[in-house]
Amino acid sequence: MKPLTKILILLGLIGAIAGFLTYDAFNIAPKRYATRHETLSDEKIPQQLNDINILFFSDLEYGTFMNQERLDSLVNTINNISPDVIIFGGDLYDQDAIANADTNAILSQAFGSMKAPLGKYAVYGDNDRTSSNRAEAYAKIMMEADFEILNNNSITLRNKGSQSIYLTGLDNSLNGTTDTGTAYHNVSPEAYNITICHTPDTALEISSNLTDYFLAGHSHGGQAYFFFTAEYTPAYATDYLRGKHTIENAFTLDITNGVGTTQKDVRFLSDPEVVIYHLQSLAAEETPQSGLQTEPAPPASEEVQIEPESTEVTEETMPENTEEEVTEEEVPQEETEEEPQEESGDE
Repeated sequence: MKPLTKILILLGLIGAIAGFLTYDAFNIAPKRYATRHETLSDEKIPQQLNDINILFFSDLEYGTFMNQERLDSLVNTINNISPDVIIFGGDLYDQDAIANADTNAILSQAFGSMKAPLGKYAVYGDNDRTSSNRAEAYAKIMMEADFEILNNNSITLRNKGSQSIYLTGLDNSLNGTTDTGTAYHNVSPEAYNITICHTPDTALEISSNLTDYFLAGHSHGGQAYFFFTAEYTPAYATDYLRGKHTIENAFTLDITNGVGTTQKDVRFLSDPEVVIYHLQSLAAEETPQSGLQTEPAPPASEEVQIEPESTEVTEETMPENTEEEVTEEEVPQEETEEEPQEESGDE
């Protein structure tokens, strides 16, 4: 094969791959919802919350590229997972989208059909606060859909028992008011705490002892990510754009790619996603060991019950035993030596 032919074939393959990736980025990837699984293991997670699944999604950006068809597909994806808890990270509408009564009803119905037996929660994104009307509409939609908005406050999450963890919601730092003092006021440092905030860089404002895990969105993971640059890099997602990061060696910041798109309907190396957090109680793993330690107790109690019977029997023989013990103490060796001699004499 001639060198020129080889070059042409190579260029053809490169062009075909580039064409496929471009087609995928603009036509398939924006509608493809990935499911990312994470496990949160900690001694502070109580046994009653072991194996609980928390689903987190963010940045719906409804009204521009996100339509009802995509929304219905998202709802099906979430309900097929059957999470115990659902958390929405903000940005219900796209920034330039037109909100009206019809679109509000669509969103209220869709979010209301999401099922989570232990509760549904949300925080404000910057697009939810572009105007007072938008903020009021967001609050109404969430209320009708049975989502509780966590805005600079904390709640305790329980699972049919008294043991709990905290969920703390912070307002976004772009056009909201982040008040960490109020948000963490009732949070015990001895309890496990998951913080939710739309803007990732807000994690830098959190003291190391206030939270154990920090969920954020806002950046869409860059939306189209090219390793050294990205298509979408909004404010308050410049220090931390995507992925997981350890803050002050104390807690983890986890940024979701979100589920919608903005400005351009494109996704490259940053598929839309929902994230499942599986709670794992390290205390729950130790329960089999503690159970094994309690098993020897019955034999011990049986020995205690035998002792009174033995004492009743020995009470009749106590005088003889005490005399023998006394004589042995008074003449320890001589009598023992003489006794064998007497026996030998009898023989």
